[in-house]
Amino acid sequence: MTELSPAKPAGVDAPRNIQPCNFRSAGRLSNENARALSGLHETLARNLMNSLDVYLGTGLEVKMASLEQMPMDEYKVISATSGFIVPCVLRPSLSTVLIEIDSVLMYTMIDLLLGGPGAVITEPRELTEIDEEIMHGAASLVAKQVEASWQPATATLTPGTAVKPVMAYKAFPSTEKVLRIRFDLSVAGMTGGVYLSFVASFGGHLVRHIRSELSSAVGTHFMQRPSLQQRLLDCSFTLAGVLPDLQVRVRELASIKVGSVLKLSAPMNMAGRLTLEDKHLYEAIPVRQSNRKAVQLLALAQPTGWLED
Repeated sequence: MTELSPAKPAGVDAPRNIQPCNFRSAGRLSNENARALSGLHETLARNLMNSLDVYLGTGLEVKMASLEQMPMDEYKVISATSGFIVPCVLRPSLSTVLIEIDSVLMYTMIDLLLGGPGAVITEPRELTEIDEEIMHGAASLVAKQVEASWQPATATLTPGTAVKPVMAYKAFPSTEKVLRIRFDLSVAGMTGGVYLSFVASFGGHLVRHIRSELSSAVGTHFMQRPSLQQRLLDCSFTLAGVLPDLQVRVRELASIKVGSVLKLSAPMNMAGRLTLEDKHLYEAIPVRQSNRKAVQLLALAQPTGWLED
């Protein structure tokens, strides 16, 4: 006999499995897109290191530290602690990119560019007009390198006037998520952050252009394969400058040692030979060009058939 389960009371539904929804995770940057952006900005870090080295006149190190996507309320809190922020107009999208420099780096850069050792000011102070001009120059240099790195998207950056950190978040629409990329910069014994912040939608636009450029580069590689002649021009051959038919006494050879000079039975104006793979190519004499040995070509040797060999 089959056992029947008890009937459910009318109006009572089966229990449902309810999971909390994290709306902040919606539209999260994928791992694949994050890797593409990280690769692009790791190259940017190396370019920044070279250009800032020249600008500051001292050795330094720059490396990409993190790439993070965050909602506007979180960015509003974090950006308020930055030291110097310059908004840049991003064309053709007409959105904004913020270049942020930590306070510890700001005062160190100012001291270095004013001829100091890069000492840190323990108590923050208001920036003078000269200070702001110096930092705007540093931010403009960063913008120039960013623009060069973003060429796949044909983007241009125009730096504007610095804004107060507590007002930086107003550069972005309140409904947008923000991508914030941190570069760790170490100079004069101090380490701080240089940041790029822009709307997440432009990050997706940038990734699409990176992939498009890579695809084009791969296609071009196969279409423009070097010709046989081009590949031969990159080959290496043995070239030698020699003085033929020289005679030296055995007694002189037996007595030579490190540092001694062996006199050759050849006048200074005697022509030698330039040989290519042991084939006589030119009449030539040994000379010096700057701090390198060289040969001066005098005349083409008589045809010996080496071109046909």
